[in-house]
Amino acid sequence: MRRRSQNGSVALVALCCVAVLGIALASYLAVSNQSMKLSNRTYAKDVSRHLAEMGLERALRAFSFNTFSGSWTVSGITATRTLSINSSNYGTSGITTAIYLRVDHYLTGNKAVPWSGLTSYAANDYVSYLGVWYNCILAPPSNQAPSNITYWQAAPQPWKADSTYQIGNIALSGGSAYRCIAANTNQAPPSATYWTAYTAAAWSSGTTYAVDDVVTFGGMAYRCILGHINQSPPNTTYWLSAPVIYSQGVATLSDGSAPITTQLRALIAPAPLFPNAAAATSVLLINPSSGTCMIDSYNSALGTYASQVGNAATNYSAVLAGGSTSTTPSATVSRSTVKGYVAAASASTAPYAPRTSFGGTTTVKSATSPVSPNVDLTRVSRSPYIPQFDVQSVTGATTLVLNVGSNTDIGTAGATTPSKYVINGDLLLNQTGSTLTIHGPVILDVQGQIYIYNGSGSGGCRIIIKPTGSAEIHFSGRLYIGSYLGSLDGIDNQTLDPKKLIIIGTNTTNTTGYHYFWSTLPFYGVIYMPNAYLCLWGNVNIYGAVSASNIGYPNTSTNIHYDTTLRTAAFGGVDAPYMIWELRELTNPSETVTLP
Repeated sequence: MRRRSQNGSVALVALCCVAVLGIALASYLAVSNQSMKLSNRTYAKDVSRHLAEMGLERALRAFSFNTFSGSWTVSGITATRTLSINSSNYGTSGITTAIYLRVDHYLTGNKAVPWSGLTSYAANDYVSYLGVWYNCILAPPSNQAPSNITYWQAAPQPWKADSTYQIGNIALSGGSAYRCIAANTNQAPPSATYWTAYTAAAWSSGTTYAVDDVVTFGGMAYRCILGHINQSPPNTTYWLSAPVIYSQGVATLSDGSAPITTQLRALIAPAPLFPNAAAATSVLLINPSSGTCMIDSYNSALGTYASQVGNAATNYSAVLAGGSTSTTPSATVSRSTVKGYVAAASASTAPYAPRTSFGGTTTVKSATSPVSPNVDLTRVSRSPYIPQFDVQSVTGATTLVLNVGSNTDIGTAGATTPSKYVINGDLLLNQTGSTLTIHGPVILDVQGQIYIYNGSGSGGCRIIIKPTGSAEIHFSGRLYIGSYLGSLDGIDNQTLDPKKLIIIGTNTTNTTGYHYFWSTLPFYGVIYMPNAYLCLWGNVNIYGAVSASNIGYPNTSTNIHYDTTLRTAAFGGVDAPYMIWELRELTNPSETVTLP
């Protein structure tokens, strides 16, 4: 019998193995290629988002510094710009990039600025007031705030807890629009006591619109300010909206696939200097030797502090903040009742808890917090926000010499421009009967210390701000107002509006026992000492806010009644930027806008 050869079988097996390996390799290469493409697109998506964020920062800077010239194209009150980024920044990926920007209601002149009682406004001027944007529809009398609907029309915008709403304001919440029927803050729609439903349909080219009609377009709300048909938002002749930045990042791969885009939309507002009742960039120490401190809040636009005690909407919004990331605790709160929040930087090790310390009698609560425990941990944060703005110099001031032992009058009631004064040395009110009375808007530059105390605590030495006055007071030396004896010497702000008085200190003595505020005269105002240690001592009652490098309550109780209107207030004397208060990535085609 003839033997069969095995060579052919072996060859066939070998060929089959090679074929299988070839198929597997081809499949692997195909999968690898697809994975590489997906990986490239994922990377490109990250790049597009980073580009959009980069553009947002560039536009916000332009808005803050009003630099919409040069590379920006301006049409009406809309500014646009295209940015190119060198592709080498993204390695050898072959990605080409672009950033497209659009800013509606860009900052210029009286457009998109905080309202000021010192400015004369005309039709179409655009201002921010208590957290709401307003368009002037008729030149108002001097000092006529935007709450008067005869002269001002509010832009519709998403509801915010810290905005103060006036009758006629339009807010959006939960996809619906609401009209304010009673002045309020922190009262969310659809509360029938304060809000009524308001129609806000998508814009249509075939609809005839009347004044005060509200539409949605590209995800934004617009209010009609002039009747028309077929005039698409954001045409500012016909439509009113909040200032908005659109930023689109585009990343294009070299494989010929469709560009990958990310579009962001940001609503803009002035950044507040005083979002906290008491804020220390380093250490906040509230540890009185006797008594109990009260830290709570009210809204001065809605009435007096006394009328709002216990009000769930306005009395529980104070924030204490300590910012040190190296000292533990950065916020110590003892013998205190805190109606609101405590915020402190987190520890550097797990579980990264806030650097806080609470005395046994301290309570931190909301209106609805349980009786136990004393500190509601939902009211304790590890994300303190403590703004630090550059201080402006005072120029063009007239030399002021105070009358010793008697009154000195400055400022003009009804003036629309502040009178500027400089004291070439200390502001000393230390003789019985020595007073400084401010009748109108005033900027005062003290090139030395502020010392208000006559040695007996009888209350004879004061700065008096009349109901027609306001004061921006700068000083470079020591702050010493009142005395541990229980002094009624101090600052008598008869406007009862904390926004009418700011004290700005540039002294850098940052140790306890140098700067003292211990007047028992109720203080309506704010104190900003970014580089110093401020001691609050001796039954002080502050209606406003304080911000310093370090803050200490080393003696008897101090009460701070924070005015929540400060969260939307702007002050002179500092370089205040603008901030983003709502940010959205636009993924729904109905919300995106065409850029460029």
